[in-house]
Amino acid sequence: MASQDPHPKLLLVDDDPDMLRLLTSVISCAADVDFDVESLTDPVNARTRIEQGGVDILVTDLEMPGVNGLELLQCAKSRNAATQVLLMTGHSTQESLLAALEHGASDYLLKPVNQLELLALLRHTYERQQRWKQALLGTWRGRHASEAE
Repeated sequence: MASQDPHPKLLLVDDDPDMLRLLTSVISCAADVDFDVESLTDPVNARTRIEQGGVDILVTDLEMPGVNGLELLQCAKSRNAATQVLLMTGHSTQESLLAALEHGASDYLLKPVNQLELLALLRHTYERQQRWKQALLGTWRGRHASEAE
């Protein structure tokens, strides 16, 4: 099994700067994975950042002006299907839950976010993301080994 990323890339997106500071602080201080955390309050800039690649886990608010969390989810998944996405919202609806599932969200958090729940979900999400990376790498290696024969 290949080694795990030394610092998985975690992108936090929320148009509320206070929420973003709190989440960044909690993750930086208490997460048991040493994430490379990047925080953005502007969802348009977040979409541009996602399109550049290299995001392992995206944690985003669902309701934001301009570009919403579902759009960021779709962007992240189209850029890299192994990217894991956690959506946060203070206004959960059946429609938003179903849309999140349909577009491949890893999980869904209700605001106010429980810090311990967030940290546990990030750990599980990181582990899921690593399994996907290993599976994709194994498939790629197997395909190239059979082509070389």
